[in-house]
Amino acid sequence: MTGTARNDATAGSEQDELISCLERMQDSFERRALSSMAEPLISTPLTMQQLKVLTMIAIDPDGATGHGLAAQLKVSVATMSGLVDRLVEHGMVSREEDLSDRRVRRLSVTPEGNATIRSLLSSAGTMPTPVLRRLSIEDLRALVQGVLAFDRAVREVAEGAIEE
Repeated sequence: MTGTARNDATAGSEQDELISCLERMQDSFERRALSSMAEPLISTPLTMQQLKVLTMIAIDPDGATGHGLAAQLKVSVATMSGLVDRLVEHGMVSREEDLSDRRVRRLSVTPEGNATIRSLLSSAGTMPTPVLRRLSIEDLRALVQGVLAFDRAVREVAEGAIEE
């Protein structure tokens, strides 16, 4: 084995060990974060199906419709109408007339609905500020460098998937 081949094998082995370490740490983070993440989910008055619908409405920039949501979730229009009615009653969603077609009602998330979604998503954060403040400046720099590299790699993979 040449020196270069030995160095490549050593680097590959170290890479495997580092990836394994990161995977174990991720598992540990997720286990510890589960309790803080679960509280907002448990305390919400919405059902899982209502949360799905609320999220789908929130990510639709054009304003979702009941028919469109029913098709996406593969439920009847009547079922979707009931789900939307409950979200309206909870103050999470509003219905508005479509300006181009008065027969259509566009759905949008209210400020209360947005706050509910934000509380659920923010509870999933893995880098809370009090924890980050405990790191030395050197460790914080290294973490930022690593996260930036990770973000760059994720974008490269995503762009590669689009191009393929």
